[in-house]
Amino acid sequence: MVKYILQRLVLSLVIIYIVVTLSFFMVRLMPGNPMAALESQLRMQGGLTEIEIQNRINAIYGLQPNSPVGQQYLQYLGNVLRGDLGRPLTNPGTTVVAVIAEALPWTLMIVGVSLLLSFIIGCAVGQAMAAHQSSVGARIMTLTVSFLSAVPSYLVAILLLYVLTGIYRVFPTGGAYSVDVAPGPNLDYVLSVLHHAALPIVAYVVTSFGGWALGMKGSAVSVLGAEYVRAAESRGLSDRVITRSYIGRNSMLPMITQLALSIGFMFGGSVFIETYFQYPGVGYYMIQSVNQRDYSLMMGAFLLITVTVVVTNFLVDLLYPLIDPRIARPGARKRRDDTVDTDPSTDVIPAGGTIA
Repeated sequence: MVKYILQRLVLSLVIIYIVVTLSFFMVRLMPGNPMAALESQLRMQGGLTEIEIQNRINAIYGLQPNSPVGQQYLQYLGNVLRGDLGRPLTNPGTTVVAVIAEALPWTLMIVGVSLLLSFIIGCAVGQAMAAHQSSVGARIMTLTVSFLSAVPSYLVAILLLYVLTGIYRVFPTGGAYSVDVAPGPNLDYVLSVLHHAALPIVAYVVTSFGGWALGMKGSAVSVLGAEYVRAAESRGLSDRVITRSYIGRNSMLPMITQLALSIGFMFGGSVFIETYFQYPGVGYYMIQSVNQRDYSLMMGAFLLITVTVVVTNFLVDLLYPLIDPRIARPGARKRRDDTVDTDPSTDVIPAGGTIA
């Protein structure tokens, strides 16, 4: 078990290291060389000496642009290990870490709530479709969820904005809360936050619960023919009890694994929704950094997504041995398989008996 954990941990660290390395060279290989472009821009503004220009670039990117590439690379790795991701070009007065830390709670709230709601609704709908798959209602629901899962999230966001903010003006057009509300533990602030988060959550749930429903249906259908389900039916148990206790619980296991993996991608999955609703989350700032060529903030957002995905996959890998201990000890399973005698010529028939 210890060897299994160490292997997964080393693999996770290697993946993070590769992403950090690619981020470093991405900055240098992007068209226009952002550090050279910033250096030229500062030189054109005038009033700054060469040393001051180099110091400003170093303050933003954490690198000396005129130093050797190897020295810059080592300096960049050291900055990342210290948690220094540079400063955003659009707001040099703060740091990339501070911008991400400010945006992270909003993304966690809307995407976390949306992911949980879409998972619960999707699993319930998929379980019902599998249990009553021959009915007309189940077929209509299958077509509906298939259509919704194929609709891009930004189309739903545009439709909701047009109807509920443009025509009827029921919801606000952007922001995390109203500007006339004082942030803090008070009822007005909480209600304002929920009011602003309602449309992004609805847009996310509408376009994502269909995938969970179809996945749950496929998992539940594979359970329908199991012997324990047939035994429950022969005992005269109601369809509700069979669906909830026998089909639902057993088909939920692969869905739980998929949910854990989806958590790792939650920061990148809200890009379009946060952009269209102007919601100040990680996805919103990542799109802003791409449009404004803010490479420090862009790399910080990419690094956050990568680390989240890697850590989530690592935790899922740790859960697998708890479900099936043979995963952590594949050699033991192989040895057990090798001990199975597959040669029929070695079968011994007892005296006066037959082979069982």
